[in-house]
Amino acid sequence: MLVLEVNDAEVALLRRGEVVCSQPAVALVEGREVLFGNDALARSRLRPRQVHNEFWQRLNSDPVAPKGAGVANQADLVYLQLQALRNALPSGNGAAQVIVATPPTATSAQLSLLLGIAAEAGFQVTAFVDAAVAIASSVALSGPCRVVDLGLHRATVTTLALVEEADGATRIRRGEVDEVPAAGLAALTEGWIDTVADRFVESTRFDPLRVAETEQQVCDQVRAGVEREAAEFAIAVDHGDVARHITIARRAFAEKAEQRYGALARAIGAPSLLLTTPRVQRPPGLSAHLEAAGHRVLALPKDVLPSALAPHADDLTAHSGVRLVTSLPVRLTTDAAAPANARAATHLLCQGVALPLGDEIRAAEHPAAEGVRGFRVKRRAGGFSVVPGADDVRLNGERIEFEHAAGVGDVVRADGLEFHFIAVLPDAPASAA
Repeated sequence: MLVLEVNDAEVALLRRGEVVCSQPAVALVEGREVLFGNDALARSRLRPRQVHNEFWQRLNSDPVAPKGAGVANQADLVYLQLQALRNALPSGNGAAQVIVATPPTATSAQLSLLLGIAAEAGFQVTAFVDAAVAIASSVALSGPCRVVDLGLHRATVTTLALVEEADGATRIRRGEVDEVPAAGLAALTEGWIDTVADRFVESTRFDPLRVAETEQQVCDQVRAGVEREAAEFAIAVDHGDVARHITIARRAFAEKAEQRYGALARAIGAPSLLLTTPRVQRPPGLSAHLEAAGHRVLALPKDVLPSALAPHADDLTAHSGVRLVTSLPVRLTTDAAAPANARAATHLLCQGVALPLGDEIRAAEHPAAEGVRGFRVKRRAGGFSVVPGADDVRLNGERIEFEHAAGVGDVVRADGLEFHFIAVLPDAPASAA
């Protein structure tokens, strides 16, 4: 099964759950040369007038400037990027069948245009599926929720409701969609670049944004650090045979983005269950901000989209016409966020010593971890959760910024120590002689 995820932060082609190709929707058009994705970003500060990054958001036939070889309008750029994605697949006869996961903001006119463009680029679209609906269908839900996602130029908040059909089946259905331009990744990144530049001026009296080459260096390193969810950013610039370095904590980026995060939290409204995509989990402090606003945040895994669509693939491709799917069958539960294994955890093990779990314990209470302040473990309905209190707390190898459910077999790493959630079984009855 091929899936094309249309998000201007990451236009991705996935096959059997694996990423074939993923590119940000950024193009650099200079004469006969047209570059996309990271190749375009790597020159974006050197050639800012040649950069285009709104063609997926607009998805229309408006003219672009500057023009280039085969590029006269926004649709041309969409076609060329789709063609580049198609070329990443093995060559074969005929068009590649693909399910397109669309942003909730896509209009009927845009999807109609995309259908034709995709065909020209070598794809046969079998269905359009609202991406928020698709990923929510993979989560065991007990009631309504919201899906929060980020694109280059806006964040989206999609309200989803559970609806019981006439045949007794329950489906998740798309409702209201809110856009928050202030929380787009492009605007967030510009703020972080400014923060780094201010630190360089304070520390070295050199402003890297006054020189295109050093601005490009800062831009590349900020994006890379956010992508890998670094706890601390070490930024270096080279100019005039002089190398300059600064180090900036992740929390400084979170503080810079506080107002933009606040705009997103206000758009979401009353506390609710939020399903967040990996794009929401990367920006420093964003998930923690949503938690602090009273929301119950459920971080979705990186492979959530292909995994969510796989059970529906046959049904989606069975129809003769191409349709936009805005509701899907959903799994039900009485507790949406508690993993099955969380109920059995009884102790936290570190360096051979197991500390009993109570209503709430701190890592520093463990005999092997005196002075460790990285996290707390709290009892929740049906299990336990880990609440980070430092910049670099990792659950099963992934850095976390906000409360996550945890259970038997899960491992927390903080301050160089590993803590294992284990279950201590009650004494077994003596066997008969």
